[in-house]
Amino acid sequence: MKEQRDAGLPAHRAWQADLRVASRGIRVPWDEAQDLLHSARLLTDASPGCICCRSTAALLWKCPLPFELQRELTIHLTQRDGGSRPVRKGVTGHRMVIDPADVQILDRVPLTSPARTWLDLAAVLPLDDLVAAADHFICQQSRSFGHNRTALCTLEDLRNQAGAHSGMRGIRIARVALDLARVGADSVPETKLRLALSRQGLPEPELRYVVCDPTGWELAWPDLAYPRFRVVVNYDGSHHLEAAQKESDIRRDESLAALGWTSITITAGQVRVWGFDGVVYRVRDALVRGGWRER
Repeated sequence: MKEQRDAGLPAHRAWQADLRVASRGIRVPWDEAQDLLHSARLLTDASPGCICCRSTAALLWKCPLPFELQRELTIHLTQRDGGSRPVRKGVTGHRMVIDPADVQILDRVPLTSPARTWLDLAAVLPLDDLVAAADHFICQQSRSFGHNRTALCTLEDLRNQAGAHSGMRGIRIARVALDLARVGADSVPETKLRLALSRQGLPEPELRYVVCDPTGWELAWPDLAYPRFRVVVNYDGSHHLEAAQKESDIRRDESLAALGWTSITITAGQVRVWGFDGVVYRVRDALVRGGWRER
């Protein structure tokens, strides 16, 4: 049977020779890259009772992680019952007691549930990245255009995990992140921009806000919106440089301007130069012009 591949997941090389286990009938060519899903399936098949956890589980759930965790050349495994750590080349073994309710199967790979995976990330991620991970797991989008998303878990699920594991490493940062997580953020840059706005004392923007014209026609789904001050903010990644997308963005901004809205576009290039905190001044200026006053 042909194994499922996912081009969005990183490839793994370091452990592959160890997977040539004759008794299990597994054969992997030397130095041939395998995608993470394929690798995880082989290793869990060869390690009865083990499930994927930590950053491996996060990547399988397509959770965005810092680059160094995305490119780890190891698979994180733990025994379901908290038994001895798995020992195998290319595996980082953990000793964790996992509630049966926190074990799920994804494409024939056993792994920790989204909520438990997020809590485990609290031990290794800085605050902003942990908030971005929470936003990923709880994101729910239903639009008349573009892509929709179904949440992998709820914010309450994350809170329940934190409440059930009060002594875990990283629990303090997890609790702070829970207070900052919001439903509706589509990407890490959106989350980090929102957090930067808050750090700089600006009001909290709305997510999933729809700007409509007087007839009720939907004109825009901005990343962040301040309806009271008629300001919208969008983060533009590299795909916004494509000709068709640029045309669409121009039409959107012109339509918003015609209705009295100010549209602020933050680009990846600006963030590379000034950082997320450094670009906040553009949003502040627009809010002030819209009538907002700092206290």
